[in-house]
Amino acid sequence: MAVSDPIRGRERIEAQLDAIGRLRGSGPNPFDYNQWDDRTVQVIAAVFGADSPELEQYQQAAGTRGRLPGVRGQGENMTLNIHGPWGIRSRLDRAEAVLRALAARLA
Repeated sequence: MAVSDPIRGRERIEAQLDAIGRLRGSGPNPFDYNQWDDRTVQVIAAVFGADSPELEQYQQAAGTRGRLPGVRGQGENMTLNIHGPWGIRSRLDRAEAVLRALAARLA
């Protein structure tokens, strides 16, 4: 899918990248992470499309939903672990790599 405004799209993606340092510095806090993740999904969908391969790539890297080992809660209302392969820190690492690649494509 063609991006209508690559400069603005890159700025939005870079804003999400810039927020990763703050998230890591906050613990990271699961509530803040969930807000960041929701906004990241919105940004990618707005830039590339809701059914885009780019959004699917992000979801594969950082957006796995459902009950994972050691996660408390039911359904989508869960407290994410901070450590482990699907903990917030690992999700941020994978999300950062995907977002950097997407931003580079829009350069």
